[in-house]
Amino acid sequence: MDVKKRHNIRKEIKVGLVFFCLVLIAGCGRDEVTIEQLDYESEQVVGVTFTTAMNVEQLRVFVGEESQTSVIGVIVSQNGQHSFSPVIPFTPGQTYTLRKNNTEVLASFTIPELEGIEEVALLAIYPQLDTVPENLLKMYFEFEAPMQEVGNALDFIRVTNETDGMEIAPFLRLESELWNKDRTLLTLWLDPGRIKTDLIPNREKGLPLRAGKTYTVAIDSSWKSSRGVRLKKGYTQRYYVNERDDQKPKLDQWHIERHKDAFQSLEIDFGEPMDAFLALETIRFYDKNKQRIDGRMNLRANQSRLHFVPDSLWTGTEVEIRVESRLEDLAGNNLERRFDRPVLEGESAIDSPKVLSMKYKLTQ
Repeated sequence: MDVKKRHNIRKEIKVGLVFFCLVLIAGCGRDEVTIEQLDYESEQVVGVTFTTAMNVEQLRVFVGEESQTSVIGVIVSQNGQHSFSPVIPFTPGQTYTLRKNNTEVLASFTIPELEGIEEVALLAIYPQLDTVPENLLKMYFEFEAPMQEVGNALDFIRVTNETDGMEIAPFLRLESELWNKDRTLLTLWLDPGRIKTDLIPNREKGLPLRAGKTYTVAIDSSWKSSRGVRLKKGYTQRYYVNERDDQKPKLDQWHIERHKDAFQSLEIDFGEPMDAFLALETIRFYDKNKQRIDGRMNLRANQSRLHFVPDSLWTGTEVEIRVESRLEDLAGNNLERRFDRPVLEGESAIDSPKVLSMKYKLTQ
């Protein structure tokens, strides 16, 4: 091979290497993402603006550095810039990442904490009593402010079997959590599949809670409100688990008493603790003309008594108390059926709503 030919081969190799390096550098540059700014509206961060040369259809926004919780939103591109707008404003104090193909982190940004806002309190954990049945169905968590909409509530709640010294997972994990419209009240179900004795989860795993044991429910103080404010502190609720409750509430055994106070209030004794929020939703009072009597209701005596104070003094000699049949005790037994019951062939598993009534003479 002559010198000229060898020179040409070397020249071609050099040109090829230079081209390969340029392609590699260009490829690396295409995968770069630069955060330009956070977009604000009424003190809330409602978007993030970024630049990149890559195809933005490959990008997704995730909560945190490692979680698989993606943020739902849209990307709008204009004049070489791209803006991601989440369906729900970003949470103050939370870090988010932009990832390629859902895995490779290309950029991250943290939403600034809001200043001058006091910490949020957990107002109550229900049931508000220290002993619950083995087949307890639901728990409620009431907050003084709307809570964040990222992640899962169960990431901040820990349940420990104190008797055996082990952490357990009794709650049913749902994709769409059960919050009220203000996002201040969370309902958690203990796994119904493990409570119903004729289902496979019950036979394989047993009940979420066991009679004779003590459990602690702990709430992590890192849980934040929708404005990024942490809880004031961690909270705990301790329960001793009693025997199973497989009896439905008996309306005809309720005891009604009239108080001789300034408002002549009434008190219903259920004879057992009832579901705190269903009791307030399902019981109403009416006069002899079928007109509803407005007033204030609250639960007493470990959720086993309902105290009703009318807005005005009673008229007439009789009051009608109407109760929706969906009212439940702590084990989910309602006024019509037990929760743990077999569904017979041709029978609906869902109760048809009914309104039951009882009358009380005010002259008693």
